[in-house]
Amino acid sequence: MIRRPLTILCSLAASFAVLAAQGTGTSQTPPPAQTAPPPATPPQTTPKPQDPQQPPTFRTRVDSVSVDVSVTDKNGKPVTDLKEGDFEIREAGKLQTIETFRLIQSDDVDDGTLGAERPTQILSMSDMQRETAKPENRLFIIYLDDYHTRAGNALHIRKQLEQFVSGLTPRDLVALLYPLTPVGAVTFSRDHDGTALGISRFTGRKYNYAPTNAYEQNFAQFPPAQQEQIRADLSIRTMMSACSLLATLREGRKTLVYVSEGLTGTLPDGVFTTGAPLTPGLPPPVSMTQTGRQQSQEFFNSVDMVGRMRDIFTICSRGNTSIWALDPKGLATSEFGAGDRVGPDQDRRMMNEAIDSLRILADQTDGRAIIGTNDALPELRKMVKELSAYYLLSYTSTLAPRDGKFHEIQVKVNRKDIEVRARKGYWAYSEEEIRKSNLPPKPGPPEEVAEAMDSLARVVEPTSRRTVGVWIGAVRGETERPQVTLVWEATPEASETIAGRPEQVSLTVTAANGDVIFRGVVPRDPAAFRPTGRVTFLSPPGSLRLKVAVENARGQRLDNEDVTEIVPDFTATGASITEPQVFRARTAREVATLRESITALPVVTRQFARSERLFMRFDAYGPAGITPQVTMRFLNRRGEPIPNAPQLAPTVKGSTFEVDFGLSFLPQGDYLIEIAAVTGIERSVKLIGIRVTG
Repeated sequence: MIRRPLTILCSLAASFAVLAAQGTGTSQTPPPAQTAPPPATPPQTTPKPQDPQQPPTFRTRVDSVSVDVSVTDKNGKPVTDLKEGDFEIREAGKLQTIETFRLIQSDDVDDGTLGAERPTQILSMSDMQRETAKPENRLFIIYLDDYHTRAGNALHIRKQLEQFVSGLTPRDLVALLYPLTPVGAVTFSRDHDGTALGISRFTGRKYNYAPTNAYEQNFAQFPPAQQEQIRADLSIRTMMSACSLLATLREGRKTLVYVSEGLTGTLPDGVFTTGAPLTPGLPPPVSMTQTGRQQSQEFFNSVDMVGRMRDIFTICSRGNTSIWALDPKGLATSEFGAGDRVGPDQDRRMMNEAIDSLRILADQTDGRAIIGTNDALPELRKMVKELSAYYLLSYTSTLAPRDGKFHEIQVKVNRKDIEVRARKGYWAYSEEEIRKSNLPPKPGPPEEVAEAMDSLARVVEPTSRRTVGVWIGAVRGETERPQVTLVWEATPEASETIAGRPEQVSLTVTAANGDVIFRGVVPRDPAAFRPTGRVTFLSPPGSLRLKVAVENARGQRLDNEDVTEIVPDFTATGASITEPQVFRARTAREVATLRESITALPVVTRQFARSERLFMRFDAYGPAGITPQVTMRFLNRRGEPIPNAPQLAPTVKGSTFEVDFGLSFLPQGDYLIEIAAVTGIERSVKLIGIRVTG
């Protein structure tokens, strides 16, 4: 862990303490704002006034500051009839000119829009991008930090979160997040029942270091104190990534609900842990007191933890994101239990440090800390109410600071008997940040490579801990009509559900015109070791909507999911490649068995061990019944060929291609398998992402 000089640390802690002490303003002494991301070049001239009949465009310049302001009357009801002239914004005591002004309202402030245009379910990435950009839709990411929540506390809080989410409206878009969830796998949904079902599987793992996935196996042999540092870093980095994602979606307010008992920089020696290896040669701690050196180190670790959060505050300020920190332990008098050998003084310090981390996260991002209560629902509902109606203003700072520091602003409204809540200020860009923003962007991977890697992340790290994964593929059937196959497979998390493991899937498939293509139950294959099943049906080309309901042996629903799939048109000209079926094997004999089998089920996962072999089967078609020439190769995650990788030479039977290969030559990481089909001058490429573990 990187240590900072004492003077810097103390200064940092003091500055955060001062900022945290500044609370919500009123009509006499209000607050806030945020800067938008920097553009390619700084502004040169003052813009012309906007046409009042046109929706305002909020600038994304280094000196442009966005301010969202909530105004309520003495009964707590939103005040929605204010005009631009009713507001006054000052920065460092200097009056600023408001350039854009807009009232943002959601459905529970009856604006009449919900009945005119009923929000639809989000079934694709384009749907999500369109809906998250609408300012009238409220955006929430619920971050379930299982690393910093005990199992019993998770059980308590998830019931309240389920109830909260189930009561949201179609204007609320919600995504679930865990410390190991890739940002590319975060998806917002209006399916609040499905989100509540995902929350119901939230299991706390604080002080339980038993690895549950391949990534955690990498540090499973570390002592608990070191694992705790790794977990804290992961939680902070994931929070930072989530806030960065929210900042890119739109100008209006966004909210991250952080469910955690808080972060601490030190793991006391006497804490009872499970799932971690014993440190050889060290006897169990017996002392219930600390030396001065231990207390000093504990202090340094605490300040260092706050320092590592600094980037989160900056991102949230510039991206108009607030963190509501929710402590699931509720009313508690101590941090540790009777089984822990921790003295009362250290217990008190650790508890205060954990709670302070939640308060700091909330205060520095203009959110709220929900702590010391066994009923979080009223505060969560208050959060939604505050997001239901607010004013979004912007101005160009006349001070144009370039110091990278926090700058306070004051917002006033010329009306009596109201309460004004606004951001306390914004983090200015430094000269170095502006210089970097003017540099040409570094070339990234091709778009198709980025899409393949995002798809891999969504398969390997399901955002809502789904009980099953789904694979969908289509081949050319009779009269060239597509024949679609769906395979479902239980995930490792499915065995943890209280209701039992999946035994069947109820499936409804609807075409774009509303016709039902298939409706029925897909049972478990009795010959398969892990619960899995398959169904095949004919379909027209185009978009399909699949409603998947996962059920246990008693027919009780365990999970549900909406999936959108585009079925290719195999009558189109040019070469085409079907979605490959992937089978896992360990020996050449198993591969030979798979080649001869027509009933073996492909795996849904794309995560494999280096000791495994993969067998792939796919079809490739060309125009007029021509079989295209097919080549395959390994690529890294940037889409570049891997030097000295073995050649992949698929065999062909009619239009079906098969290939098997081992993974032992690949280090742990993410890779792509490129399949290219060529007929004359026509070339089609498909990329398949895989994750290789130890």
